[in-house]
Amino acid sequence: MELVGHVPIYGVMAKLLVGTPKDMIAPAFFCIAILFCARAVRADSAPRTFVGNFIGNDATVENYLTVSGSYDRAQNSESLYLEKTISPKSSFSLFVGYQRLEQEGEQTSASGFSNLGLAYKRVLITLPRHEFLFTVNPSLELPVGSSSVGSESHPRAGGDLLFQKGFGDLPDSLSMLRPAGIEGDAGWESKVTGARDDLVSADLELEYSLNYLDANVARGSVPYALRDLTPHLDFDYAQYLSAHRNSSQPDFELTPGIAWLNSTFEVNLGVQVALNRASSGSGAVAFVWLLGVSYDQLVPALGWNLFD
Repeated sequence: MELVGHVPIYGVMAKLLVGTPKDMIAPAFFCIAILFCARAVRADSAPRTFVGNFIGNDATVENYLTVSGSYDRAQNSESLYLEKTISPKSSFSLFVGYQRLEQEGEQTSASGFSNLGLAYKRVLITLPRHEFLFTVNPSLELPVGSSSVGSESHPRAGGDLLFQKGFGDLPDSLSMLRPAGIEGDAGWESKVTGARDDLVSADLELEYSLNYLDANVARGSVPYALRDLTPHLDFDYAQYLSAHRNSSQPDFELTPGIAWLNSTFEVNLGVQVALNRASSGSGAVAFVWLLGVSYDQLVPALGWNLFD
């Protein structure tokens, strides 16, 4: 999960903003503002490991496998995410899930697989001295899932813009904030066939690495048993927009969580809280979890790339 490589930032970002959808411009400007106000991270700083979301996807290109899930009063689900690098700056991934739905007052329940998601990830901007990464992630959803759990019957296509930024470049007066990091993405997808409806989504995650605190800011201040913990707070938004103005209500969720992670393994636990009525249809609170492994750390031969 370390950042590698270096390309000029400001000219590239200006070009990327041309033609960017309006709902994605604000996050892009926010990233640029952070970079203008930052100074370089010290060369002797220990590398940072970012948490990512509760699927396992983030702006980093890596060889990664996760099993994740959620549980609330009306449904529970498990999912698998597998990502394989094909070059130092690109990867392919697949995602599939399994759901079980329970109806109140009924003894029967529905279960089945979700559709298969395929995605390509490409790093566009990487700035190690500012712990910044910007990635594009086009995706395709194939309608192979079960309709009994609400899987779409039409293929969908879209993509995400992902970024991550560590704050190790803050001045000494704000050194206690250096272990903090921010990750986010803004996405859009739509049906390829059938009546059109667009799904727009955005995620923002704030995190604080105790490992980075102990290694780079206040050495020896964190007990050994706690050094690999990263508390984090995730804010999620999703909404369907119909071509016939029959749009759904926005779905807002807040997820406080804590992750135990190192360069190889990750265990992430959180409580997802519905912030409005649209997001509480299956329950106001859900328990979410993730188990992840960077499998090339265990078997280096699996880290091969098709392209250099």
